[in-house]
Amino acid sequence: MTFENRWKNEIIPYSKPDKEYIKKAMLQIEDVVKTYCDIADFDFSRIKVNVPALEDVIIRTDMRILYFAVFHQEMKPNEYKRITGLLVFWLLKRHPFWVEALPTDDEQIARIVSCINEKIALHIVVSLLSEYNSDFFEHGEDLVNSYTRELEYSFTYRDLSKESLFLLFDPFYYEHVFANSYKDDAVVF
Repeated sequence: MTFENRWKNEIIPYSKPDKEYIKKAMLQIEDVVKTYCDIADFDFSRIKVNVPALEDVIIRTDMRILYFAVFHQEMKPNEYKRITGLLVFWLLKRHPFWVEALPTDDEQIARIVSCINEKIALHIVVSLLSEYNSDFFEHGEDLVNSYTRELEYSFTYRDLSKESLFLLFDPFYYEHVFANSYKDDAVVF
C-alpha cells in the first residue's frame, strides 16, 4: 500500500536566519563555552571552532523550531526542552569545537581535550537542570556526580535522539512544576 504524495506541489519554505541572528547565537554559545571553561579551569583560548559546523548547529536548531511551529501548533514545548535539547543534540552530532592536545597536558586536561563537545553539552544540560531543581544539585552531591558521569558517558558513546534528550529534561521540569504548584507565588516555566 502506498499513499499519494499530496504535498508534492506544496512548498513550505525554510529561510535561513540572517547573519545577525547567527552572530548573536554564536556569541551566546561562546558565553556558554567561556562559563564552562571558568568552571573547569580550562584555558578558553585553546578551544577552536569550526565556524561552518557551528553555523550548521544554529541553522538546524532553527529548522527544528520551524518544525515545531508547523507540526505542533497546539503543543507548546518548553524552551528548555526545545532549544536546549536541540542545541545539545546538534553539538553532539556536529562537534564544532576541538582542542589541540599538548604534551604538557595533565590527565584532567587530556580528558577535557578528548571530549570537549560532550563536556560543553553536559555543562549546558546541568546548568539548565540546576535552574529547575536546585535541591537536587545542592543536596545530592553523590547522586549529581553519578548522574553527570552517566550523562557524559551517554553523550560520548550512546546514540541519543532529539526526542530522548527532550525526555531527559522532563523529570526535573515536572518535579519543579509540582513543587511550585501549591505555592502562592509559584513560577512555572
